Amino acid sequence: ESLTWETKSIGQGGPTPIGKGIKTYSPAKDIVVRDGPPEREGEPSWVKSLVLDENFAIGASVHREQPLTGFGLMVFRRGDRDGFSWEWFDKVSGFTFAKLQGNGRVVIQVKRQGEAEELKSVEFLEDVTLRYLDDMSKPPGTVTHEVLIKKGSILAVAP
Repeated sequence: ESLTWETKSIGQGGPTPIGKGIKTYSPAKDIVVRDGPPEREGEPSWVKSLVLDENFAIGASVHREQPLTGFGLMVFRRGDRDGFSWEWFDKVSGFTFAKLQGNGRVVIQVKRQGEAEELKSVEFLEDVTLRYLDDMSKPPGTVTHEVLIKKGSILAVAP
């Protein structure tokens, strides 16, 4: 799979490019899986992430739902203990989802687990910006970095 990305630092003078690349990866080998908090019914959840470079990674919040109606994507940055990122995507129709805040449409693939669906991959139908805050003690609404995922990229979190 392949994902094209750009990172920017957001300062007083506006955005400053700090990195970009094309990440070619194997979902079976390169996706980092961590247990998330249990869902309401005690169902498991996971955070599945892909390292982009020495500083940034992106991830997906993965849970089982019948049918899947939404999911979150997030940014991680090495060394930030109090960083935060959360971009929610709502189902539009079929397997097409749209970013709740800002622009961005994606189409997903799911893995079926009994009656439930679990996020398997996200294909970006247009450029999508994921926002990041390096320290949650800063004022609400502050964005310190952005990771732009380019149209055509695929984040596959399961083989």
